[in-house]
Amino acid sequence: MYRDNGQVITHEDHRFILHHAALGDMITSLPAIIHARKTVVPQMKMTVYVPPWQVDLVKVLLDPYGHFDVGSLTEVPVSIAERRRIWPNASVSKNAATHNTHTRNRVHMVDYAFAYLIDAKPESMAQRNYPNAAPLGYQQLPYPYVVFPTGATSDNKLFKAAVMAPVIRWVHSRGYVPVLVGTKMSHVRAELGDKVSEPLVIRDEIDKLPADVLTLCEDWREKTTLLELRDLLGHAKAVVGVDGGTLHLAGTTDVPIVYAMGTTLPKHRYIPRGGDHNHKIRYVVPRDLECAGCQSNWQMTRLDFRFCAYGDNKCMELLHPDDFINGLKELGL
Repeated sequence: MYRDNGQVITHEDHRFILHHAALGDMITSLPAIIHARKTVVPQMKMTVYVPPWQVDLVKVLLDPYGHFDVGSLTEVPVSIAERRRIWPNASVSKNAATHNTHTRNRVHMVDYAFAYLIDAKPESMAQRNYPNAAPLGYQQLPYPYVVFPTGATSDNKLFKAAVMAPVIRWVHSRGYVPVLVGTKMSHVRAELGDKVSEPLVIRDEIDKLPADVLTLCEDWREKTTLLELRDLLGHAKAVVGVDGGTLHLAGTTDVPIVYAMGTTLPKHRYIPRGGDHNHKIRYVVPRDLECAGCQSNWQMTRLDFRFCAYGDNKCMELLHPDDFINGLKELGL
């Protein structure tokens, strides 16, 4: 609200609690926070709380956009009453609604963050941009390479070995070293079935790759921090994978990306950079599958989209290697 060219604020201290442990969900929340910093009076103090393993990354990503304090979720009081007692003069917003809220299925996650964090809607693609102004660190590998994120927290986001292997062979044939990244350990906890707050298990199909394909690859799994992983992604010739946090992290750089998805559609889960959702990105979806994009298309359902309604995760099997390869060709490889 304004009068006499002045902005009315009720608090000069605002705390953003990004309690999603998922890397992609955290990254899609940052454009709303950046927008708030640009549009709210400078004297407003803004503190962003994220899981402890994300703190250093978030500091780097937000640094070009103005002053923010970044803290760990371990510093956040659990109860509302305790937060009000410890932060009596602060307003607080969180980046989530009730678990599995149905309305998020057909809303871009940046728009979702705008709605829940600052009660606003982005007016342009530029306002949806992932934070990509932060410079990269040093280049770890001295030769041209393409990064393949391998892990997934659900079977309908799993880069299948049968799909990945031909793409790795093609990348190598073009003179690029295929680099595998990922981890077996997840910090993420989620409600699964009748269990509460169970750690998510990360799975991959690297052990199903043919031996000759593995010999073509350099294995960087378990070898980087998030910041080092961002550098590795950003200096690559391309990043190729299935929807997941690592692809969203790549979206905070200018690297070309081939981005596959099964349960969602590009119109709802694109990576916006440079004021455009197609900037150096090619999207891949399953061929000839009626239920592809289930989370984007289905209505009036209470399904948990981490689990395939048909139990076979066909969307990952019907991704076609040629579509990845054609995407890389279109991106200049």
